[in-house]
Amino acid sequence: MRFKSTAQQIVLAALVVGGAQLCHSSGGLDNAAIEALFQRHSDDNWKQLDKQWSEIKGRMTNPIENLALPLDYYPDGTIKARLIAKRSQIFENGTVFASGVEVVMYDVGGKVSGHLVASDCVFDRGKSHGYCRGAVEVRYNNDVLKGVGMYFSIADEYIKILSDCMIRTRRFQTNLGRLL
Repeated sequence: MRFKSTAQQIVLAALVVGGAQLCHSSGGLDNAAIEALFQRHSDDNWKQLDKQWSEIKGRMTNPIENLALPLDYYPDGTIKARLIAKRSQIFENGTVFASGVEVVMYDVGGKVSGHLVASDCVFDRGKSHGYCRGAVEVRYNNDVLKGVGMYFSIADEYIKILSDCMIRTRRFQTNLGRLL
């Protein structure tokens, strides 16, 4: 699927990640609903992590090799997401810097529902969100999102690809012609 603008790619990414069910069940989203999807999360969240990137990466002086760390849990205690990193360091404030990153996502039954792959990532365990630089890929059920740079929130189940976004989905059964 080709898009006329980056904004159209971002709208579709927002729909795939956070609004596809709403779009399908309501027969479509109007411009106000699309705008509401964009306003759910402030850019301040990832920009703070971006500003801290060099300082946090520079403090990675004693990395752990092959870390596997639960990132979030469902209310019943089962794991919702797990970080696997080739090299990482966990700092005293709960921030994690990791290289060679894979985040495995699980559904409520414990079955793997998705993967996030990135070269480098900083993750704030207290706020349950992170920021990745470089190439990223997210596979969730049958959807694929790829791009460069990404902000994600596990708690809010939100992903924002920052540039060069490519989306592959089979979720939509309605006409997307108005986005083109």
